[in-house]
Amino acid sequence: MSAVDRRAVGWLRQMFRRVPITVAEDLDHVAELAAAGPSGLVVLFDVDNTLVRQGADPQEFIARVKEAVARFEAIPAVGRVALVSNGADRGIPGMISRGNKPWTTRRRLGLTGEETEVWIVGDQIITDGLLAWRLGVPFVHHVVDAGGEGSRQSMMRRLGRLVRRRFFVDS
Repeated sequence: MSAVDRRAVGWLRQMFRRVPITVAEDLDHVAELAAAGPSGLVVLFDVDNTLVRQGADPQEFIARVKEAVARFEAIPAVGRVALVSNGADRGIPGMISRGNKPWTTRRRLGLTGEETEVWIVGDQIITDGLLAWRLGVPFVHHVVDAGGEGSRQSMMRRLGRLVRRRFFVDS
């Protein structure tokens, strides 16, 4: 098989691949899932509306994110916690701001390929979920606060429901 044929086969496999999705009702549920996960698990969180509600003031934002990171780093199965946001940099050390999900690369996320398993935890299937699909890793869908969303967030959620049927399988 030629190199072009191998690339075409790889592309077709990716297009028809479905990755696991789990819906978590709250952060406690996400923590339970992580505790039962494989050793060395990398948990990559979208921070906005996954760890902290949209529109939180800067002090609340920083406090909640640090609290969540400390909580998940204390779980024995978790090897590393990473943070990504499409929003502005808000003073969290190590957060990958302007991650441009779903197009963020493994390298930009600090993933070397040596990880046991990687999970993406996010509130939007259309961005966070598609990042998980692109990387071929499980997606945990968790929304802190869906009430009072703007029209853009609401539209993204509707599109996400369509994408879910095509790219994800319930775990």
